[in-house]
Amino acid sequence: MDLEDYAEFCYDQTGSVALRIVPYFQDYKMLLTQANIDISLPEYLSLGIFTTGLISAFVFSIFGLIFFLSSGLTGLLTAFFITLFISIISASLLYFYPKTLVSSRATVIRDMMPFATMYLSTLAGTGNSVSEIFTKLADVEEYDEVATEAEKISRDIETLGMDVSEALERGADRTPSEDLEDLLRGLEHVITTGGSVREFLNQRSDALMDDYQRRIEKFADQLGLLVEMYITVVIVGSIIFTAMSAIMSSFTGFDPTIIVAIQVILVFLGLPIITGMFIIFIKGISPGGVM
Repeated sequence: MDLEDYAEFCYDQTGSVALRIVPYFQDYKMLLTQANIDISLPEYLSLGIFTTGLISAFVFSIFGLIFFLSSGLTGLLTAFFITLFISIISASLLYFYPKTLVSSRATVIRDMMPFATMYLSTLAGTGNSVSEIFTKLADVEEYDEVATEAEKISRDIETLGMDVSEALERGADRTPSEDLEDLLRGLEHVITTGGSVREFLNQRSDALMDDYQRRIEKFADQLGLLVEMYITVVIVGSIIFTAMSAIMSSFTGFDPTIIVAIQVILVFLGLPIITGMFIIFIKGISPGGVM
């Protein structure tokens, strides 16, 4: 069962409740579109209500049975508060999930924009129409979310029969990226005023590439500082801790086996975890083109 089927099932179960709270979540319509979640707002709200209720029922049945057998009615109260806590977490995750996707897509689009715009400029220079360059861009999977947005624009033109200006304006309204929005609105203005599409894309490509190079340079400076901090704090710190703990154990009377156990945990568990977190952090702040 994919997301659309599950959302439809949830709507069948809790749709009447979801429809009552739709007016309070009107801003989520555009958010779902920008997140590329292809379900309606009532369906997403139904999904949240049903999923949270299902998790709550499962958690309460498990913990309620365990705590009731051990503590009686008091245990049921404990299970209730545990269920309430988990339900709040579940609802919060579903609430913020589209926002997280929008932020992630915007970052990916920003990183791909210099190269995608350069590709568009090349296509425009070979005599392709605006609709054709977006159709061809949509076929290049390497451009990731930019290709996804291009596919929607191409679909609006080829399938829904919109004119190019209307499709570009609609694409600008729904994209999560300011860079892509500016490009589409600028392109729509150029078409309306009869300007040169190729010249516009060339200029925009140069501007985006300059911004990308600045971000690469900034990231390189940050990376150098972070690596120095990692070596100083993590690597050197671990060596110093290992040496000092061995020396101090002879003065404090600590059981040597405990000291050795702590050192082993630090080296074989602590260091890999910290290193993994460091790598994830570096990958998170790096421009998408840096591999």
